Amino acid sequence: MAVTLREIIKQVQHLEMKLVAGETGLDHEVSWTHMVDSDTISAFLQGQELTFTTGLGLNENLTLLRLVKEVWRNKASGIVINTGPYISEIGQDVIDFANEKGFPVFEVPWRVRMAEIMRIICFAITKEQQNAIEVATALNNAFLCPSQEELYVSALMRKGYFTDSAYTVVNVCVLEDNDRVTGTRLEQILSKLSSHIRCNYNGILYCAQDKQILLVLCDYSDEACRKTTERIFQILCRMVCQKEQIFVSVSKQISGIRQIYKSYQFAEKMSDLLCVCQVPGEQSTDGGKIIFYKDLGIYRVLLTLTDKEAIKEYLADTVAPLYEYDEMNHSDLVRVLQCYLANDCSVKSASQELIVHRNTINYKLGKAAEILGKNLSDFDVRFQLRLGFLLYQMNEM
Repeated sequence: MAVTLREIIKQVQHLEMKLVAGETGLDHEVSWTHMVDSDTISAFLQGQELTFTTGLGLNENLTLLRLVKEVWRNKASGIVINTGPYISEIGQDVIDFANEKGFPVFEVPWRVRMAEIMRIICFAITKEQQNAIEVATALNNAFLCPSQEELYVSALMRKGYFTDSAYTVVNVCVLEDNDRVTGTRLEQILSKLSSHIRCNYNGILYCAQDKQILLVLCDYSDEACRKTTERIFQILCRMVCQKEQIFVSVSKQISGIRQIYKSYQFAEKMSDLLCVCQVPGEQSTDGGKIIFYKDLGIYRVLLTLTDKEAIKEYLADTVAPLYEYDEMNHSDLVRVLQCYLANDCSVKSASQELIVHRNTINYKLGKAAEILGKNLSDFDVRFQLRLGFLLYQMNEM
């Protein structure tokens, strides 16, 4: 975990560190600090460092502008320039470049000890990393080992989260070509998201697992939870790459730290469902999809079913034979019947949606009824089939 330049400014505002250019880059993350007084040293940057320079190594061949360009090229987060005997002032050329690139440039007068600024920043980064590890460990224990309360209750209470508060778990997963994003890329997204959360919200914890990011909202009303997670979803959609999509599942609210695992388990089921099929109540954008527990409709009940054998028996008696027929004959009877049921059993509407003649729809519906041995004009049969299609999608998760 890192901290942003915006957060750092708050930590050192008493030490006369003034922003002079590149304000649009204040949300850059800082993983550490680095002293850079030559272009040779700048080559050792690994990215996300806040660099510091006194100008000691500047000469005719290495101007301040060139040094700033070098640290920017090596993906530093910003630069702090110590004005004094080596750099009398920050030139307009540096300011113009920094503003163009959104690269924050700070000025610190010579009388201020830069070592003290670096110490404060490094301490803040280390503290944030330690806090993130403690919270992540406690949350994962609460999710996965709920009976072992000693592993998470006291740790979360020390962070100011009470045992009787209301908690909502939000599952965030990222898909690229239908595969869940993992590893370093997921950590990068969490790092950016955590910076946004720290700067804009209170009462939100977060951690990562192997294939997902998990947020926990504490004592948010239903309305506040919805507005907050929708804003976070929009931010996440702007973070992802072109081939990636964000899927956000907002679970039901529960009362008490010891019950967090229930919200977590439901959020995970919601996420699995959202990633494989279209869910009633979902909100879609080009960047992904978001679903709220209260918008799930009948899935609120279906997702609580745990008897896999009973589900398979029901499918065998309803829609499974149609799926098997389609697979063997490369037909689309499932699609036609689903469309017919979704359009309130209107042949006209189904034919318009599928761009197929009404006679073709009638023929395929008759064939589906024959295979299933069902009377499609019977209301109870229609309900059973719609339920079967929903269960089939869940069974494929």
